[in-house]
Amino acid sequence: MSAHSLQASEPIPRYWLYGEPPAVPELRFVHIETIPERMRLHNWEVRPHRHDGLSHALLVNAGGGLLTADGTETAFRAPAFILVPAQVVHGFRFDPGTDGHVLTMSEGFLAGLLAAAPEADLRAAPALPRAWDLEEDTGEAAALARGFADIRAEFRAHHAGRASAIAAHVTLMLVAALRLGAARSAAERGVAERGRDGQGPSPDLRLLARLRPMVDEHFRDHWPMERYAAALGVTPGRLNAACRRVTGLSTLQLVHARLMLEAKRSLIYTGHGMAEIGYALGFEDPAYFSRFFSRREGRSPQAFRRSHVEDAMGAGGAGGSLDGNGLDRTGGSSPQ
Repeated sequence: MSAHSLQASEPIPRYWLYGEPPAVPELRFVHIETIPERMRLHNWEVRPHRHDGLSHALLVNAGGGLLTADGTETAFRAPAFILVPAQVVHGFRFDPGTDGHVLTMSEGFLAGLLAAAPEADLRAAPALPRAWDLEEDTGEAAALARGFADIRAEFRAHHAGRASAIAAHVTLMLVAALRLGAARSAAERGVAERGRDGQGPSPDLRLLARLRPMVDEHFRDHWPMERYAAALGVTPGRLNAACRRVTGLSTLQLVHARLMLEAKRSLIYTGHGMAEIGYALGFEDPAYFSRFFSRREGRSPQAFRRSHVEDAMGAGGAGGSLDGNGLDRTGGSSPQ
């Protein structure tokens, strides 16, 4: 499907690279590039759109601009730190000459990384879009600058242990973001009360941020949508409307996307059989798990696993998603 026909069929443009048709990222896809590398191609502006399964973290070292997330505009000036979770509709307008880095990570990479984190608040850190101006020459600014520089160095060097080093640096970046948010929590609460008329996240975004960790905890239990809504203290219609406004997907589609992510991780990174994987994901009938997966992926779980094994063998053990950990396997540029 062309980008033009995609835009005609969806109210919210959905891309891989900005302006190109969507694609499915490698489960452990990570990429980092400078802001000018991409923004010079688009006159320093990216119109509102969304990605399936890709999150962004930006560190702005010079210049500034405007982040649009769920219709809320937030201005930022360097030094600034920005987080954009997967599926959130977002856009940027950078001042010409703005510099810094854009880190792009797949949901599979983040889910695997955060699953090992013992702190629940760290797992929730990337749930909301953020744009924070930083104080120059402070510990938080220095920690983030150091983290992005280390990720960039590891990404380009291809040393042994590259994937593990990048994962460790991303974890430290998320810890810095968590501490930054905690230090400003009182101010955030005051601003958030103004909702869309202020600089804080909208009620829809805050509701989605509460839903995400709940889905992570209960997607294997196959909760009905009414149970998620009740746990959040809203009606199913209110929850579904918020999900659609923020991500373009229904509540059920978001839960199914989480199930598919875990299924793909199990198929690629474990040797478990289909029945064992399905049962671990809450499917008592292996045939139903196979139908569920096939309808959404367009091929059976067995075919999906075979294709990844063949890709890894064809890559000669270098750069495939199994051996190379999916780090920018195609060498493509980072979406925004």
